[in-house]
Amino acid sequence: EAAALVTGPVSKDVIARSGAGPMAAKFLGHTEHLAERLGAPEVTMAFWSEKLTTSLVTTHLSIANVPRAITAAAVARAVFWTGHFLAKIGQKGPLAVASLNPHAGEGGLLGKEESRAITPGIERAKKRLVKAGVKLDVIGPVPAESAMRIGARGGFAGVVAMYHDQATIPMKLLGFGEAVNVSLGLPIVRTSVDHGTAYDRAGKGTADARGMIEASERAERRG
Repeated sequence: EAAALVTGPVSKDVIARSGAGPMAAKFLGHTEHLAERLGAPEVTMAFWSEKLTTSLVTTHLSIANVPRAITAAAVARAVFWTGHFLAKIGQKGPLAVASLNPHAGEGGLLGKEESRAITPGIERAKKRLVKAGVKLDVIGPVPAESAMRIGARGGFAGVVAMYHDQATIPMKLLGFGEAVNVSLGLPIVRTSVDHGTAYDRAGKGTADARGMIEASERAERRG
């Protein structure tokens, strides 16, 4: 009945405490909710802008739980769907995969996630991309600060980040209100704004509509 779904910002806390039912009680965000409702086994949260595309291996998760959630399978899933998206929209250039630890772990001195999960995940994703006919250079793990800096100046078509703020902070610095949240891997086109709720502006006519306009235009282009 619709060609795409465009959502606005919501308060996860308010929904979870609303008493609207079991799905509301465990609501962590649109991405997770739609994945469950639509039966999508692999969904990746991404942020698209004219300057850069970023995506996440983990989404709405306590920072304390991030390291154990970074697995080779999770990295492979995020890299594959990000590469698939970049190819779909005709975005040229390599895809960088950010490290979790400073300096990409310094050979294990600063953490083992790079060797334990990120590098094996990249290799899995490369094979899957080739099998899907997607021609794309995947580079990593790259120290996150370098990946975002080089990506912001056009050196990378996209950057796969390991956790929420690792992706969203640089995206919001590059152009707050202009990036579009895109759910990759869903059986439908779904986009959203790159910001949260603003109850202090409700009913005052002062909210900036750029985010919804960008999200709607991206959805009209079918992802």
